Amino acid sequence: MSWQAYVDSTLLGSGKVNAAAIFSAAGDSVWATSAGFAVMPEEIKLLATAFGDGSKVPELPSPGFHIGGVKYITIKCEEKKIYGKQGKTGIVCARTTQAILVAYYGEDIQPGQAASTVEALAEYLRGVGY
Repeated sequence: MSWQAYVDSTLLGSGKVNAAAIFSAAGDSVWATSAGFAVMPEEIKLLATAFGDGSKVPELPSPGFHIGGVKYITIKCEEKKIYGKQGKTGIVCARTTQAILVAYYGEDIQPGQAASTVEALAEYLRGVGY
């Protein structure tokens, strides 16, 4: 399956996220993105730096981070995942060996549903070496 197919079918197709993108783990390239989901290069670089090599709890420089120019308050920051919330919307980020998944969910989606969808794909990708 192509990276774009993971975004289109697995993430967006689930109906549990509204927008998504997959980046290299280094944060230096976009592998796939949904239409109109504009994550700035410095935003993904910050996430890549925070995740490091994925073997430790990420470190964010402030209580929040930006995606698409919107500031999200960090609500969970664990070894391979970072969650952010902004009002009734949010962001779920997951790191695999070679990629960072970033997904946005709107107020009509339950945060846990979005997190489960993103984490399931991340776990699958880790299992196949990505």
